Amino acid sequence: MTFFNSIKLLGSNWEKVLKLFLYYIVVWGITICLLLPVFFEFRDVITDNIRSTDVVASYTTMFSSSFGGYLNSLLMLVYTIFLDCVAVNLGLVIYGMIVIFLIMPFLLNIGKYVTCEMLYGYMASKSHVGFFSALFKTLNKNLLFSLFKTLYSLLFLALTTYLVFLLGFVNNTFFQTYFLALCEILMLVVLFTLNKVTTAGWAPAVIVFGCSVFAGYVKGLKVVFRRLPRTLLVAFLIFLVFFVITFIAGVYSLVVTVPIVASLLCMYDMTTFFTSHGMRFYVNNQIILTPKKLEEVDNINKAKYIL
Repeated sequence: MTFFNSIKLLGSNWEKVLKLFLYYIVVWGITICLLLPVFFEFRDVITDNIRSTDVVASYTTMFSSSFGGYLNSLLMLVYTIFLDCVAVNLGLVIYGMIVIFLIMPFLLNIGKYVTCEMLYGYMASKSHVGFFSALFKTLNKNLLFSLFKTLYSLLFLALTTYLVFLLGFVNNTFFQTYFLALCEILMLVVLFTLNKVTTAGWAPAVIVFGCSVFAGYVKGLKVVFRRLPRTLLVAFLIFLVFFVITFIAGVYSLVVTVPIVASLLCMYDMTTFFTSHGMRFYVNNQIILTPKKLEEVDNINKAKYIL
């Protein structure tokens, strides 16, 4: 029920999804600008390696033998390019990794926190808060939260990257043909699900209770563990659909799917938090949901009044 309420909330708050989408476009634009020195420095290395293989010659190449074999060759190509770039200019490679794994996630986390702040206003009192209003209103706590969440997720990103390449380098034709793509998808889904579950209640706790970032993390964990099986299942299904679409449609689909999934997860986080604490909230202009916990309290109060 919580997930379906999140879908309803998504349907009544499309303007927030659009704002987050535009914010993501801006962040990606900033990231590309920051990576331009890396691109110009390693342009020849990248093009030389691509010309030496037919892996990226055509999108249909993956169907010539097996999708798993194509994926293995693509990962090997990326790894080779990385090693060649390290040999040319290690400092610039480190700079590029800082931009990708620290600066970009930090900026994206700011946008997700602002989205949760706007959702809180709508769910609590059906008020409409502008993106920039919410950004500047919560700037100090937002920056602190985004910084610690980025650092928290850094180990997860490093582990994910390592396991993706480790699994992709398994040199077994049978495994590559029939199991590599499936194992890569399942591994990514499980890792992203575990990371999401441990941070799902973090931003809502900081926003709703106005507590510190550290206290918010503890309060958020308590909320999630009250509904752990359900939260795990929903997060798993969302990421499963997301990665399957990405593998089928290609990386270009990420421009659309990433902001939509990020918005949906923000709404699910807020809905889970409100429901767990028995707080009334709007899902659209006509419907106010009263979680069971709060209904029981109201019934007790009515009985006392009657008596």
